[in-house]
Amino acid sequence: MWFSPGEKFLRFSIKLFKVLAWVALIVQVVMGFILVMTGGEAVPIGGLDVPARVIGLLNLVAAVVYFFMFMLISAVIRLLVELHAQVTKGGSSSG
Repeated sequence: MWFSPGEKFLRFSIKLFKVLAWVALIVQVVMGFILVMTGGEAVPIGGLDVPARVIGLLNLVAAVVYFFMFMLISAVIRLLVELHAQVTKGGSSSG
């Protein structure tokens, strides 16, 4: 099966977003657990000193959000590529 350069790029993008999803999840979970377990100095945010453990918990939440966001982007691109393939396949056989 031959793919156009644009389709090759989209198929590469699907893999790239899946890899980014897993890397973001792993790195942020590790860093979040490190901050939750060890603590550290408070971080000034908006004039308030936020404890490092709270930042670690927020990092864990962000890890889940980024994971689902990147996986969703990957799924949408895959859906669009498959839809395009079905449309072009169906259009060429009816002519």
